[in-house]
Amino acid sequence: MLSKPGNSWALLAAGALLAGGLVAGCGQKAPAPGPTPAPSAAGGGRKILYWFDPMQPGTHFDHPGKSPFMDMELVPKYADEAPPPQGGSAPAGATVELSPQAVSAAGVATAEVKSAPLYRVVRAAGTLGADETKLVHIAARVAGRLDRLYLDFTGEPVRRGAPIYSIYSPDLVASGREYALARENLARARSGGDPGYVESAESLALWGLDRDQIDRIASTRRPEVDLVVRSPTSGTVLEKKAVQGQYVTEGQDLYLLADLSRLWLAAKVYEQELGGIKVGQLAVARFPAFPGRDFRGRIRFIDPVLDPATRTAGVRIELPNPGGLLKPGMFANAELRVDLGRGLAIPRSAVLDTGVRQVVYVQTAPGRFAGREVRLGPPAGDLVQVLQGLREGERVVTSANFLIDAQSQLATGQSIQWGGAR
Repeated sequence: MLSKPGNSWALLAAGALLAGGLVAGCGQKAPAPGPTPAPSAAGGGRKILYWFDPMQPGTHFDHPGKSPFMDMELVPKYADEAPPPQGGSAPAGATVELSPQAVSAAGVATAEVKSAPLYRVVRAAGTLGADETKLVHIAARVAGRLDRLYLDFTGEPVRRGAPIYSIYSPDLVASGREYALARENLARARSGGDPGYVESAESLALWGLDRDQIDRIASTRRPEVDLVVRSPTSGTVLEKKAVQGQYVTEGQDLYLLADLSRLWLAAKVYEQELGGIKVGQLAVARFPAFPGRDFRGRIRFIDPVLDPATRTAGVRIELPNPGGLLKPGMFANAELRVDLGRGLAIPRSAVLDTGVRQVVYVQTAPGRFAGREVRLGPPAGDLVQVLQGLREGERVVTSANFLIDAQSQLATGQSIQWGGAR
């Protein structure tokens, strides 16, 4: 926003560039100081209404010369520079005319109002973690002594079916003997099945023996002294709580395994940006460790409760992890794309926003720009949706619009930003 004339450096620049000889298509500097008759017709038939100081446009003089306020030449105000009415869409004095030289010198650029697919990007920071649905706790199924550990350290990879540890358990040995004895007596009850054989086999299975181990006891008629427990999943050791030679109880935690082929990015989204974010929506994550590379995933979960301290809600993004490049604990910047549909849009740089009103300058003819108040929708990247005030095909100023508004103040003492004289 521009402040009052006389207090703004923007007005100083506008006065030097535009009012100082490039405004209103005149392309000439103000007349040299000296005795001049009262306001009259200038060369070329243009009528001069008065002279004014570009830094104090509200003060008028009836002859040219130096300004008593600053060491600047007074600028003539011509009768044909009065702005034409614009159908009430902008306040009086909101139309500005610039010569081709002034348009070029000020760097005025315009853009067409057009219909376009709109979307906004929500940016959030987050931290990678393991997929909670891929976590596996390895606990002792029977009390005993850990005779050997096949997974020795945290971070070690393991494949499904690979040995994890071997344990000696008196209870397991006794159950194996019962099973072997039941197998020997199976022939006597083959028609209906030996109940003792069935119960012993079920007991061994519950303690972690697989089908091959149970069949081996049946064929050798001898129980295994050390039970080798195998991994139920492929993954990585996140926690190791077991030590070789340690005695453990039934149900005691030994390892925590995680499948890291898929990870969760836990991001925080502010309350005002939650609208339009849905489960299943596409997300893009970028990591400092991999500059220039995008990792695509989808939103898996949105917290149902807002954090009252930070006014954010957690958003869980599921990311594939090909080759294990991503590591739990990494920081990432996530972008969530929210589709806004299709609508009229203009560049955000075209809008002069006072906090109360949003206005743009519309090019109504070559070198002529009319201020107009608009009603805007949500921003969509570098664009903003237009709900009211513009029509498709019109052109709006996207560069030097502050200078044009300053020239409006210089010429009329009014600014469309503020809706009246300042």
